[in-house]
Amino acid sequence: MVSSIFRHRTILVLAAMLCSLVSVARPSARTSVAVVTDSLTYSHASEAIEEYLSSMRLDGKRGILLIDRWGVPDSLRAALMDLYKNESLEGAVLVGDIPVPMIRDAQHLSSAFKMSQQRDWKSSSVPSDRFYDDFGLVFRFLKRDVEKPELFYYSLSEESPQRIRSSIYTSRIKPSDEAHKYELIDAFLRKAVRAKKESAGIDHVLFFAGHGYNSESMVSRMAEYKALHEQFPVIEGRDGRLDFINHDFDESVKDRLLNGSPYVSSPDGWLSLARNYFRVKVRSSRNQDKLKADFINRYGIPAQWLDEASDPKFIVQDSLYDPEDVDAHSIASRFIIFDACFNGAFINDDYIVSHYLFSDKNSTLAALAHSVNSLQDVWCDEMAGLFGEGVCAGNIYRNIWNLETHLFGDPTFHYSSISALDAAAGGEGYSERHWRKILSAKEAHPDVKALAIRKLVRSGSISPEELIRIQTEAASGIVRLAAFDGNAEIAPDCFDKAILLALDDDYELLQRLGAKFATYNQSPALAEKAARLFLDPLTSKRVLFHIKSLLVTIDGEKAKDLVRSTPYWKGEEGKESLYKYIDSNSASIKTDIDNLTSETTDLKSARLFIRAQRNQCRADALEPIAEYYTRCSDHDIKLLIAETLGWYRYSFLASRAESLCRSLLEKESDPRLREELTKSIRRISE
Repeated sequence: MVSSIFRHRTILVLAAMLCSLVSVARPSARTSVAVVTDSLTYSHASEAIEEYLSSMRLDGKRGILLIDRWGVPDSLRAALMDLYKNESLEGAVLVGDIPVPMIRDAQHLSSAFKMSQQRDWKSSSVPSDRFYDDFGLVFRFLKRDVEKPELFYYSLSEESPQRIRSSIYTSRIKPSDEAHKYELIDAFLRKAVRAKKESAGIDHVLFFAGHGYNSESMVSRMAEYKALHEQFPVIEGRDGRLDFINHDFDESVKDRLLNGSPYVSSPDGWLSLARNYFRVKVRSSRNQDKLKADFINRYGIPAQWLDEASDPKFIVQDSLYDPEDVDAHSIASRFIIFDACFNGAFINDDYIVSHYLFSDKNSTLAALAHSVNSLQDVWCDEMAGLFGEGVCAGNIYRNIWNLETHLFGDPTFHYSSISALDAAAGGEGYSERHWRKILSAKEAHPDVKALAIRKLVRSGSISPEELIRIQTEAASGIVRLAAFDGNAEIAPDCFDKAILLALDDDYELLQRLGAKFATYNQSPALAEKAARLFLDPLTSKRVLFHIKSLLVTIDGEKAKDLVRSTPYWKGEEGKESLYKYIDSNSASIKTDIDNLTSETTDLKSARLFIRAQRNQCRADALEPIAEYYTRCSDHDIKLLIAETLGWYRYSFLASRAESLCRSLLEKESDPRLREELTKSIRRISE
């Protein structure tokens, strides 16, 4: 987990809107922001909501009040689409009890979520407001949750684009304290209005690296430290400040405030932590009785400890275990990035972000967090420097987020004064020529250049070859990474060239993301570089993590030949150990592929191997998996294969994967399988 926290003297506030179902005067402005709320919240906090709406004028935006009288996501989405078409809507703030879309059949739009959808629907769906802000996506309604009627389940249609391009931004203002939620919303909105009148710049940036994050690579921490200086030039001066906390700097910080479990030094404390651990594990198990028996046999613990898992008293106690630590402190940060799993799980009765936004001790006005689990190796600080260029949070992150990513609090929050770049980041104002002018300007901020690259990529106005040239020539690591990221979005046939450049880059994050995508791409052109990096003692720990995965996708004998011809600091003994590792993996893969081609295929093993390719995308597994589809009679496995083929988007065999999908689709009559094959074709080709 890494939380990047931006703290400044300033405050800033939430953007709002003014009327729709309830009419309000509309001041002249180029764009509007909708404040969406339910009737009860409006009746309890109407004065604060109206003040918040009026404060929009300070940012040159128009506030529109939209009271959700339907309680159904489809109706609310239609209303927002109408405002987008007719009122230049740039964003929406969802205040109070707004229905939650739970998205299924769209795991490829998340960064890491790959849970089996055969599990409980609440756990295996992604709470996502992309339903409200990406009007290009097409969904199919499935059902409403019985236990939690505010949850509505939708499937991403095969007729939909298979990538996110948000039309507007969204943010949630939703306290987790049900008993006092209206007072908390009222207080937060008033805080946001006060902040809007006190605009100031950034003077302090803090980032924290959590336990296990990025393999605890200090090279990764150093690279982020350097990049933050480039993104926030103010911290170079006497009045600026950049702080870094690693999880192990202090026991209290590591174990209590930022990393989960409190620091304890007594037997009673150790036992309490152990009992909490076992309760949590039992609750999340699909077979609780089996797990309980296993724990008792393995650790000799009392059955009473495990029975506590279903005790309402302990369920409440465990759910509040960590937030109490947050509530005890005053948080000065105005904006926080929670680059961690589930911190923004707003469908739960309690979630971490809420404690930062709604405490009367805190100055926090907005935060970015995830509603489910998230990937470690992402560009978590991407375009954060745009805060220093007068862009609000919503217009920054609408260009970046995944299915699970959400803004909380005031999405119109900004530092200093809003600039013309704010509207341009949101999609208005700048032509292709203007973005190219920014890209060629030596003095332009690197994150503004990164935004220019994103805009040119998404408008189809820049070629893969031009992006490779930028990646080769740019002095800024951030700009080089933006160019690489652009090619990752396009996924062209020459993507392996961009990966090779990334693997040789001295910016650790770019090298690490190059290594991550190399494990998906697996072009033979990457093999020699993979062996060299793996055997190089200077390769950072997290890059090594990915390169090791790439190494075992190379043909076993070829991989061993590459190792033999490359010096290794661990000597021949180290090489022998590596040969055994390569042989072991080669044998395992051969067993799995032989099982697929066998006349007596073990279905359980086949299912596990096919599902693993959603992460591994092994080139040598592509043809056997597709061939097995034609012989398999198990509908669920065929559905899994149809979906898995779409994950080959970044592979050097992507075109072949698309061709296989088209061939299977031509012969397929089953409607559900045709839907998934169609979706995979779009995922690869878009």
